[in-house]
Amino acid sequence: MSAAAELWRSFDGQVVASGNCMHCGACVGLNPHLLEMEQTEVGPLPRLRRSPSPSDIGGLRLAWAVCPGRGVPFPELFRHLGREPECWLLGPYRAIYLGYAADESIRRRAASGGVITALLVHLLETRRAEAALVVRVGLESAERAAAVLARSPEEVIAASQSVYEVVPTLQRLEELSRLDGPVAVVALPEQAAAIRMLQAAGHEGARRIFFVAGPYVGTNMYRGAVRAFLRGHGVGADVRVRSLEWRAGEWPGRLRVELDDGRTLEAPKFHYNYLTPFYLARHTLMTPDFTNELADLSVGDAWRPDLERAGGGHSVVIARSEAAARLLGEMRQAGLLFLEEISAERAIAMHAHMIDFKKRGAFLRLQRQARHGRPVPIYGYRPAAIPVSRRAVERLVGIFVWIGRHRGLLRWLPPGAAGPLFAWIRRAWKAVSKPVKRRGLSATRFLIEPESKRWEEILRAAQDVYEAEP
Repeated sequence: MSAAAELWRSFDGQVVASGNCMHCGACVGLNPHLLEMEQTEVGPLPRLRRSPSPSDIGGLRLAWAVCPGRGVPFPELFRHLGREPECWLLGPYRAIYLGYAADESIRRRAASGGVITALLVHLLETRRAEAALVVRVGLESAERAAAVLARSPEEVIAASQSVYEVVPTLQRLEELSRLDGPVAVVALPEQAAAIRMLQAAGHEGARRIFFVAGPYVGTNMYRGAVRAFLRGHGVGADVRVRSLEWRAGEWPGRLRVELDDGRTLEAPKFHYNYLTPFYLARHTLMTPDFTNELADLSVGDAWRPDLERAGGGHSVVIARSEAAARLLGEMRQAGLLFLEEISAERAIAMHAHMIDFKKRGAFLRLQRQARHGRPVPIYGYRPAAIPVSRRAVERLVGIFVWIGRHRGLLRWLPPGAAGPLFAWIRRAWKAVSKPVKRRGLSATRFLIEPESKRWEEILRAAQDVYEAEP
C-alpha cells in the first residue's frame, strides 16, 4: 500500500468513520482531483474519486495536518495571530459591541442586525475585496444551500440570513487560489480554524483570505430537516420548494417555505427548533468554540429582553483583530453601523447557556467519547474542573441527543403541536438548568496543554508541500 493510500486510511478511520468530521471541506479543496464531498444522512463527507497515488501524498499530508476533525491547536494559533486571550470563554478580543446596520433594508433582511452583510458590502464597494465567499440558499435548488463567491453588493445581500444546513464551504479553496485580489470569507468556527491553520502553512488560497467574518454557532443541522418539516405538514416528496428562508420577517424570524403548488408554510424560529435534536450536526457537540474565536469579527444575536421587545434585530459584535477594530470604527464614523460598546460580562450573560454548552459540555462529551475508545479532537486546553452538578446536567443532554437519533419519532409529532411543545420544553429546560449551567461559569479556569506536536505537524506538512516552490 502506498504512503498516500495509508494516510487516507488513517484519515478515513480517525476522522470520517469515527464521526469526527467537521464538514469544513478543506480536505476536498486541497485535493479536488482525489476527493469529493458526498451528501449522507450525517452530513457531507469526503469520499475518494479514485485510489490515491504517490503524487497525492503532499495534498493529503496538508489536509491531515489542518483537519479540524482532529482538533485545533488553539493556544498556538492564538499566539501565531498575536491574540493571547484574557477570557477563554469568549476568546481574544479588542472590543465588544451591541450593534446593527444603519441601512434598514439590510438590517431587516438579515438574521439579526445585518452587521456581517453591511461589512461585506462595504469591503466590495471600497474595492478592498475582490469577492466574498458566502453561503446562499437557492443555488443548487430552492431548498439547498451552497458556497458562492459573491462579487457584488447585490450578491452579498442575496446571501443574507442564517443558513441552518451544514455546507462544506472550504471545498472552494482551489478557486480562491486562482483569484487576483483579496477575499473576505464568512466562516463557521471549524472553517475559520482550518483557514488559520492553512494560512500558517502558507497555502496560497488561504492567504488570499484577508478577512474572516464569523457567526456565533451553537448547533447546526444536516440536510433533510426542511423535508421533515414539510412531511409533517403532509407535503409529499414530489412537491417542489419555490423558496426557503430560515429567518424571514421580524427578528428573530420565522422559517418560511413557499411551495410550487402555491402553499406557504411557516414556523417561528423557536418552534421549528424541534427539528434540531433529530438533525443535529454531531460535530457541533464536540467543538468548544461558540463565538468563532479565530475570526477577525464575530457576530451573534443579542438575546436581551429589552432588545427582543424592541425588535428590528440587534447583534453582539466582537472585534478580534486590529483590522476588524479599524473597519468597525470606519463604518461607525461613516454612519454605516450603529455600535454601542459593552463589557465581556454582558456579552457572556446574553449567551451563557450556549457558552457553557461548549466550554464545559463539549469537554464532558469528549471524555465520554474517549472512554468508549473512539478518537477525539484535541484542542490544546481544557477546563481545570467541572462541578458534579454540571456533569449531572450533561447526562440529561446525552439522553436528548440519544432520542434525537431516532428520526422515526417525527412521524408521531403533529407539527402544529411539536413546535409549541418544543418551545415550552426549551423554556422549561433553560429555567431548570440555568442555575447549574451558570454556576461557576465565569470563574472557570482553563489549563493550557504543553505545546502540541500538531503545530509542528502543520508547519512540517507545509514545508513538504511547498519546498519545491520558489
